[in-house]
Amino acid sequence: MNAFPIGTSAIQTAQKALQLIGQNIANATTPGYHRQSVNLINTVTGSAGTGVDIASITRYTAAPVRTAIISGNANSSYFATQLDSRRQIETTLASGEGGVGDRLDSLFNQIEQLTSQPDSLASRRAILTAAGSVAQQLNSTAGDIDRLRSDINKQITSTVTELNDYATKIADLNNRILTTENRGNPTNDLRDQRDQLINELSKRVDVKTVEQPSGEINVIASGAAVVVGQYANQFQAANDATGNVVITQTGVAQPVTFNGGTLGALVQDHNTTIPAIRGRLDALAGSLAQQVNQVQATGLGSSGPLASTSSTNAVSSPTALLNAAGLPFPIQSGTLTVSVTNSNVNPSTRTNTAITIDPATQSLNDIATALSAVPGLQATVNTTTNTLDIQGQAGFTFDFAGRDSVPAGSGAVANSDTSNILSALGVNGLFVGSTAVGIKVNPTISNNPALLAAGRTGQPGDGTNLERLGAIRDQAVFGTRTLTEEFADIASTLGTDINNISDQQTAQDSTLQNLSNQELSVTGVDTNEELLHLLDYQRQIQGASKYLSVVNTAMDELMNILP
Repeated sequence: MNAFPIGTSAIQTAQKALQLIGQNIANATTPGYHRQSVNLINTVTGSAGTGVDIASITRYTAAPVRTAIISGNANSSYFATQLDSRRQIETTLASGEGGVGDRLDSLFNQIEQLTSQPDSLASRRAILTAAGSVAQQLNSTAGDIDRLRSDINKQITSTVTELNDYATKIADLNNRILTTENRGNPTNDLRDQRDQLINELSKRVDVKTVEQPSGEINVIASGAAVVVGQYANQFQAANDATGNVVITQTGVAQPVTFNGGTLGALVQDHNTTIPAIRGRLDALAGSLAQQVNQVQATGLGSSGPLASTSSTNAVSSPTALLNAAGLPFPIQSGTLTVSVTNSNVNPSTRTNTAITIDPATQSLNDIATALSAVPGLQATVNTTTNTLDIQGQAGFTFDFAGRDSVPAGSGAVANSDTSNILSALGVNGLFVGSTAVGIKVNPTISNNPALLAAGRTGQPGDGTNLERLGAIRDQAVFGTRTLTEEFADIASTLGTDINNISDQQTAQDSTLQNLSNQELSVTGVDTNEELLHLLDYQRQIQGASKYLSVVNTAMDELMNILP
């Protein structure tokens, strides 16, 4: 008789269904949980029905939407990471009051003020203070950007560790799912865990998934396979000779490039974006030093010609040709005019000597030899520092202002250094250093403001060289842009990037939210609907119980009838 098996199967099936409904309700707010439901089937033995059983358990999914979400995660994280780093750089640049641009303006304002009173020691000190302020702000800004890049380097290492951890866990779940399903048991909860891990992984790198007939999922990134079945590839990050981060897969020499996700953005920022901004800042500092130093070196301080001076920019080797000696600024073929004043006679005399400069054929040793050939001068190369020392002999001083010779012989020279060798070597410059992090005011001049070259004639009240310094403010150095305009362009370009990335992130997040809502409409748990199912299975148990009770009573009656 099939009555009892039919009744008990109804109760047992309903109990299992109620247990699944309870699991749904308990995980209604659990991230990544997929709603499940039982699929019932009537059981038959021979030609007679024997009750009901659970044929399978459905785990609700929306595969196309899930694929789009995984892609959206990578894009959203990429934009968010880029936006964060750029906003930090924007704060560092401080384009408003107190920033590099503001302090550049202050420097040129101070130069203009000294032009009206070139012999004022207080005004000279104000210029040196303003120059030091520009240098310090460049140092600070460059240092902050360098620290940000260093922090990003650490984040890359940390994110690669997370990538490896997620990959290992996904591969382990692939193994558990395969083993469990081969035994005929459902693995819906394990699949939920795996999907959640893939979801988190897709925020770190751009991936796509390929499910195998076995139930395993392969995870493929743009640059390499991350998970293949039960095997997880491992990755590592290291810095190459240029300081850039290179990511490789264990056992594979070819670098891996991730195009999306947090990791893709971090590597892009570290290797490309930040160095580009830092390079522009270095170019700004270098151009400031070169332009100002060239004018300073070809002028005269209030104390008159120099008795000695030394260059501050070292060559790679005293014998290396100047165009390949590692100097911060280029030297071109031209002429350097040096004026030597002889105070050993009365009245003193001044002689101009033009030295031919050819960086393609001359080394620093050659320059020293050429200067030493000028009567009254002695030039040597300091082989310890690879710099140039110039010394006037007893009773002789020198300058590079291109003044008239005395007695009259040759007239004044409008451009006494057409080769730019003075700024390239760093001879008598206002600044030392050629990068944003290294530029500073020449301590020799800061300790003796009289060395600040206000004029070119050596006459009291001469401010002609200050006029040349002030004119640098309006000189187009970067294409059509001046120094201050270049800094403003760095800041405005960054601001434009921030706005564009912010718009992209907003659009991506909106799309991602819509996709998540679509997925939840299929996979999410509706507690009201689950409560209705709860009542259905409650009634099934009640009906089956009543059925068994009636069958039991009937059997008792039948047993009583039988003799």
